[in-house]
Amino acid sequence: MISVAAPAAAETPRPAESPVEAPVDRLEIDDAVKQASPYYVMLVGTDDERENLLGYIDHSPRSAEEKEAMKESLREIWVKYPVVHETEGVVTRIAFDPAAGENPVLTDEENAVLADISRAMAEAFAATPTETQATWYDLAIWLVKTDGQGNEAWNRTYPGGDSADVAVVLQTDDGGYLIAGNTGFRDALLLRTDADGNEVWRKTYGGPDWDTVRAVVATGDGNYIVAGSTGWTPEKNTRSAWLFKVAPDGGEVWSRTFPGDGLFTTVDLTADGGFILGGNRNAGTDDAWLVRVDRDGGEEWNRTIGGNDSGIVDNVISTQVDGGYLVAVRNPWEAARSGTAAPIRLFKTDPTGEVLWTKTLDEMDGGTGATLLVVPGGGAVGYLLACGAVLPGSDLPGPCLSKIGGTGSIVWTVTPEVPGGALLVTSAVAPSPGEYAFTGTVYAGGPHDGWLVLLDHTGNVTSAHSFGGDATDDISALAATADGGYILAGTTRSFGENGRAAPGRAPGFEALAATVACGIGVLRRGVRRG
Repeated sequence: MISVAAPAAAETPRPAESPVEAPVDRLEIDDAVKQASPYYVMLVGTDDERENLLGYIDHSPRSAEEKEAMKESLREIWVKYPVVHETEGVVTRIAFDPAAGENPVLTDEENAVLADISRAMAEAFAATPTETQATWYDLAIWLVKTDGQGNEAWNRTYPGGDSADVAVVLQTDDGGYLIAGNTGFRDALLLRTDADGNEVWRKTYGGPDWDTVRAVVATGDGNYIVAGSTGWTPEKNTRSAWLFKVAPDGGEVWSRTFPGDGLFTTVDLTADGGFILGGNRNAGTDDAWLVRVDRDGGEEWNRTIGGNDSGIVDNVISTQVDGGYLVAVRNPWEAARSGTAAPIRLFKTDPTGEVLWTKTLDEMDGGTGATLLVVPGGGAVGYLLACGAVLPGSDLPGPCLSKIGGTGSIVWTVTPEVPGGALLVTSAVAPSPGEYAFTGTVYAGGPHDGWLVLLDHTGNVTSAHSFGGDATDDISALAATADGGYILAGTTRSFGENGRAAPGRAPGFEALAATVACGIGVLRRGVRRG
């Protein structure tokens, strides 16, 4: 039985339920369009949607000269980068017209124009300040503390900026929290709080190009290892895998980059104090990639896993019983090209990365990233895999969890039902024997909430709690806390320090706004470059 709770926090009043609109038809946007600009959604509209967009600019508080200049620049971009729409049934596929050239990429100046237009659109719909809501383009980073049953104890927001996102949250040795994320795809961000969620410090890392954080692990001595990528620009469309170590005060201890076009998505501590990293490296094909480094970040070995064009490592964990690793791999690019599912493949390796066995989980075909966990206690070796599966009667993925034995046998698989719509799993933990939890976001065609779902040792849902207001709110990171509760992190448009209100979905923007707000499955398949 599922119990749903959405308790009001003392410092942030919120409605008991968030409105949910009806599902929308499915859009599939070609990867080349998505990689052409961070603001690609402005490129893909129909003629009517483009006219609406121009109307939003007209309704902004900018001067007449500014508005005319923005509209003229936008029209020029549309002419330079034309797109075509092909509809079959309920699916509309959008790609560049051949007249746009091969793999076109917008210039920095053109992206700056689109960024300014996005701000003008938000200004057009910004209402009287309410002191509880943020504009749709200016996100707040969001931290929520719960007890062991998932009931909210408190929540805090922190200025995030345009397109901020959160990748990881950890509890620190002194009971505080470390949030790792990205500031508008430009810089890596670490934000440190005390035990009550009050900000202690924040620091950004990286150079003039686009730098991102994807994973963080505590080293056991109060320091942290941060993994991601650095040096991406739209023009060159390549980046370097990046690893750096920070001290408890956020000061950088050392930084390492790795040759080739690659990125790290996951990192785990090894028994000898080193680190195992997973991600993607492109050497003509998109290959899942493992790298083993020592405690100072020095490379010991690297290898691709799963063959050529195997995709990306979603998660890798150390298997302490034998010193090896368990790796979850999928290929979102092949799935997008072929229109087929992207099942998860598991690889068990020895300490040198040699594969011992492989398991394909065809039921995990939802196109969402996978999270691997060691199941604590119970004597026998076991693991939990949390991912997504397309459920019967739906073209959007729901949560799917499998308990896996030490040799790859499937103990059980469950697809929990969560009220409100399709839920995309974003993070999971196994805090104690027989207790599992995962977070996700329900997408149902409009403003949406983040969720925390708790399960017992057989995978049965014991409770499910929603968090959010009347705009778009996402929970993307989760950790168990020392007091038996949970800490959740993500981004919010409902709450924040900006004190402005705007609709989660701009009237008339229809499919474009739905694509952005709903995170339709195809947008979750690709891996953001940079």
